[in-house]
Amino acid sequence: MNRSASGPTSKRIVDLRERLHQRGIVIRIALVVGLAQLGFATVIPLLPLHLTERLGASVKLVGMVVAAFALVETVLKTAWGSVADRVGRRPMIIAGLVVSSLAPLAMSMLRQAWLFVPLRLVDGAGSSALWPAASAIIADTTPPHRRATAMGLLNMFFLAGLAFGPALALYIVGFTGSYVSGFYLASVVLLVAAFMAAFTLRGLGETHLQAPEAVEIGYHGAAPNPHFEEVAQEARRYPLLLVMFVVAFVQMFGAGLLAPILVIYAKRVVGLSEQMMGTLFLVLMLSVALASLPAGRLADSWGKLRAVSWGMALGAVGMWILPLSPRLDVLGLAATLLGISYALSTPAWHALVSELAPPGRIGTAMGASQTAQGLGLVLGPLLGGVLWDEVGHRAPFVGAAALLTAGTLLLIFALRRFGSSERPTPR
Repeated sequence: MNRSASGPTSKRIVDLRERLHQRGIVIRIALVVGLAQLGFATVIPLLPLHLTERLGASVKLVGMVVAAFALVETVLKTAWGSVADRVGRRPMIIAGLVVSSLAPLAMSMLRQAWLFVPLRLVDGAGSSALWPAASAIIADTTPPHRRATAMGLLNMFFLAGLAFGPALALYIVGFTGSYVSGFYLASVVLLVAAFMAAFTLRGLGETHLQAPEAVEIGYHGAAPNPHFEEVAQEARRYPLLLVMFVVAFVQMFGAGLLAPILVIYAKRVVGLSEQMMGTLFLVLMLSVALASLPAGRLADSWGKLRAVSWGMALGAVGMWILPLSPRLDVLGLAATLLGISYALSTPAWHALVSELAPPGRIGTAMGASQTAQGLGLVLGPLLGGVLWDEVGHRAPFVGAAALLTAGTLLLIFALRRFGSSERPTPR
């Protein structure tokens, strides 16, 4: 009897050890990704202020600098993912972080604003080498039935870095009175992330010539996948999926209008200090992160189609309120509506795309959706800077509100037209 019981017991012990081993790999990758995102996010609020206040750049040029980074990230992800399949994931992660760690140092030394455009192209090339390789390690080492949990942990660290990076940078700049100190901080954090990857990812991410199924990783998209044609065919069969790709582009186009001007608006028009901006950003991001899990559960019980529709509608209302007045109570109301919008609609959005995707091509569909968003983030900053310089400081906000409203109306129309006949079923 003891002998017969030892078989299942041994299997459970082996399964437990394997699970703990896989969890350790995921935690190591998540720590590297979170630290890397902390470094990347540190630069986000500093660039517009440094370029306009220290180097006298136009907001139009700031938009070009922001768009240059997004353009390279969107274009090179697939290429670097293919290289990672051949040379290994770990070397790509280390190389990408080392290249990106040099960019903030160069930012602290450049005295010509236009040189930031080619510099951000190099910076974006380093960043785009990181994300596909990191997500591919998760795909290689995590079984499918645990992969969603692994990616959820990865996204949590990603969002934590995105929340703390800008706040930390603005605090340091506020205390030191120098944007250069923030650039030094970003460089050190990225270099530490590279050393962490070198030591903690040993034995992981070796050469892998077999193309794995693409998996999503936060804002930065998916690993390369050769099956986009199947997703395109599925989108033609089910127009609701195609409409969602279009709306993803429109949404990020609208959000991208504000990317080069938001901190400039907060400082010049609202009159906020760097410390106050950092505090408000940190509180907003952490609130959204904490609200994401209950919002996802609400979408499951309330209905994903309804959650997406209401979330986008609240976001459009918040965006129209944002430029009405620089008073803090008005801005607080707008920020609250935008935060609720993001928390409510984002989990439901990803779930809908995955359920409308072709069988076995969920990662590819998510990658297509995020590619559409990336294109919006390339074009949005270019137009946002032009609108600020040529029309006025309210123009980018009005443009963003109009785009979010158009996207909301398009989605609501598509849901009424196709939603009943294409209501997704869980896979």
